[in-house]
Amino acid sequence: MPIRSYCRIPEKQKGSTRKMEGSCPELLYDLFYELEGAIRIDISVYLFNNPIYVDFLISLAEKGTKIKITTLPPSGYNDKLKKVDDLPEKTSARILAIDAFNKIHKTKNISLGFFPHQYVWYGALYAGGGASYSFHVKAINAFFKKGKQKSILSSGNFLSTDPYHSDNIIVFENIKTYNSVFNEFFSDINKRAIGSEGFSKKFKSYSDEFQISFHGKEKSLSKKNHKNCFFTAPFYLIDKIGSNHYAGNRIIETIDTAKKRVWICAQHFHDLISFDPDRETIINALYKKNSPSIEYKFLKQVPHSSLADKRRAGIAETLFKYVLRAKQRYNRLTHDKFIIVDDILIISTANYTTTQFAFGKRKMDYINKDKQKVRKIDNFSEVNGFAIIRNCPKKVMENYESHFNSLWETGQDIEINL
Repeated sequence: MPIRSYCRIPEKQKGSTRKMEGSCPELLYDLFYELEGAIRIDISVYLFNNPIYVDFLISLAEKGTKIKITTLPPSGYNDKLKKVDDLPEKTSARILAIDAFNKIHKTKNISLGFFPHQYVWYGALYAGGGASYSFHVKAINAFFKKGKQKSILSSGNFLSTDPYHSDNIIVFENIKTYNSVFNEFFSDINKRAIGSEGFSKKFKSYSDEFQISFHGKEKSLSKKNHKNCFFTAPFYLIDKIGSNHYAGNRIIETIDTAKKRVWICAQHFHDLISFDPDRETIINALYKKNSPSIEYKFLKQVPHSSLADKRRAGIAETLFKYVLRAKQRYNRLTHDKFIIVDDILIISTANYTTTQFAFGKRKMDYINKDKQKVRKIDNFSEVNGFAIIRNCPKKVMENYESHFNSLWETGQDIEINL
C-alpha cells in the first residue's frame, strides 16, 4: 500500500519513570520496520536523544546505510532530571542528547547537523530567558534499492525523557507528489544546517546562534507543486506569501469543503487570534463555516485551565460550546496532530496554534547574560511539515478514526461555566 499509517496509544504511565524507547514505545518499532533495509536516510527532528533509536541507526550505518540527522544543538535541550528505565541515575534530555551526538561522531556513515535558528515574537522571552528555536519538524526521507522511497511524518520525537503520550506516523511510499516535496525540503535543510563538529567554535555563545537570520534569503515556491504536501520555514515563501500563512490557508480551504464532519485531534488547538493581520485563523474559519449539518469534535491534551496562558484556549473552548455546539474533550495522553474533514485527512508536525501559523519580518531582541541587548531582523516562522490526503485510503482513514475514538472514549468532557 503506497500510504501506510501507524497510530499508537501507550498504556497509562505509573509514576514518573520514563521509558528508554521514548514516549510511545510501540511506534518506535513501527518506524524501525519501515526503515529497515534503507540505503540512505535523512532525518529532520526537533529533538533527538533516544539511545535505542541511535543504536538502531548505528546498526544500519555499519551495514553501509548513509544517514544524515538534523536536530537542535545541545542548548535546545532541557536540563530537568528524569528517571529513565534501565539507567542507574536520573538524566536529562540534554545529557542523553550529548551522549547520542558523541556516539554519532564516532560512527562512519552518519553525519549530524544543527539547525539553531531562533525567534522572538513581540519581545516575549521563553523559559530560561532565551528565544525559542523554530525547528519543530519531525520528518524522515528514506531511500531503498530499486528506486523505492519512503517519506515519513511523525507527531512525536521519540524522546526518552518525555512522558508517555499517543503519537502517529504516516508513510508515503513512491508517491511523487509527496516524495518530491520531501526531497526539496531535505535538500534545503541540509544546505542550511550547520555541521555539529566545530559548531561550538563557530558559535561560541547563545547570542551568536541568535544572530542567524533568513530575512532577505527566502526561497520562493509555487502552489502548483505544494498543494497537498508542504513545509513551513523562515526561508520559504509559497505562492508569494509566508509559508506558515500558506499552511494555515490550505487547512482553512480544506475545512471549508466540509459537509459532514470536522474532527480535530491535537496536543494544542487555540488558533484564535492572529499575531499578524495577513492571515485568517482556523477558529475564525470554523466560526464562519458553522453549520448544523456538520459534526464538530475537538480533542486535545489539556483544557484551558491547565495552560499557563489560559486566555486563547478558554475563549476557543467557549466559542466551540456555545456557537459551534461542538463536542470537545481532553485526554492527557494526546500528542497527535491531525484533522479529519469528511474523507480528507490532514497530518502535520505542528499543533494548531497561533504561533505555528505566524510568519513575518520582525525586529527581534535578546538580552544576554551580561544584560546586553542583541537585535536582529528576521522572519518569524516555525519549521513544520504538512500533508493533505484527499480521498484518503479506507484503511488509513479507519486507523485514524479508531485512534481518535479510542482517545475520545477514555477522555474527559471539557467543562465551560459562564
